[in-house]
Formats: sequence, C-alpha cells, structure tokens
Amino acid sequence: MNQRHCPICKTPAFRGCHHLALAAEGREFVRRCVELSNGQIPWRTLCHQRKTGERHTEPEDFTWLETAFCDKFLKHLVWFNGMDHEWRTGPRPDQGGFWVLVWSRDPQQMWWELREEFERKCARAPVGAEPSPWLIWLTPR
Repeated sequence: MNQRHCPICKTPAFRGCHHLALAAEGREFVRRCVELSNGQIPWRTLCHQRKTGERHTEPEDFTWLETAFCDKFLKHLVWFNGMDHEWRTGPRPDQGGFWVLVWSRDPQQMWWELREEFERKCARAPVGAEPSPWLIWLTPR
C-alpha cells in the first residue's frame, strides 16, 4: 500500500538501494538527518538562535515538520534527489505510521553538504546586528 520507488533506479523503497539516504518515521526524521550529517553542534546553535529570535523569520517550526525542514535545508542541496512519504506497518496493525524517505545519488555527499549548510547558516551574522567590538578592524565601513 502506498509503496514508493527510487526516483533514480526505480527500486522499491522497502527493498532499499544505495540511493536511499534515509528511511525514518516522521517523528524521527529531523533528528536522523542531523545525526547522519554529524551536524549536532551547528544544529543546536541554529535552534538556539531561532529560539532567541536572532533568526526567526519564518512561521513554521522546522524542528518537527519534515516538509519545512526539507524546504529550508535539503531541497537546494546538489546531492538531494527527493523526499517521499510512505505508509509502513509493523507486526501489529497499531504499529503502522508514515515514514519519510530521502533519496540521493550519493547519500554521503548529501550528508556532508547538509553539515556544511548548517555551518554556513550558523556563520551568517544576524541582519542588522552590529559587529563585535573586537571585529571592528575586520569590518569595512
């Protein structure tokens, strides 16, 4: 039911192929992306900046919405090839749920690229912020 296929090689998702970068339950999706990219430290920084209002520009909460996370961090990556949702069941009927599938021609490259994206977003100074006093010599006026 609702079975997805790899957009690159057409292998059924349940079988897996080397293009399947991630298959995770929806509630685990963001956490697993952060783990696979080894981006826990820059991710925590981004979440902290968002909570303190330094970067709060969008209403969606990308810490739990997989589509918002995908739009903000994955879709523009060179190695990202798509995201799907698939209903999967467990051994009992009440153990089913939606899984998020992420596809890439080279998953490891995509995870490295995602880590770089986190770091890039952390490195950007907030709009309208004054430079730190010790950076005055490095800041052109």
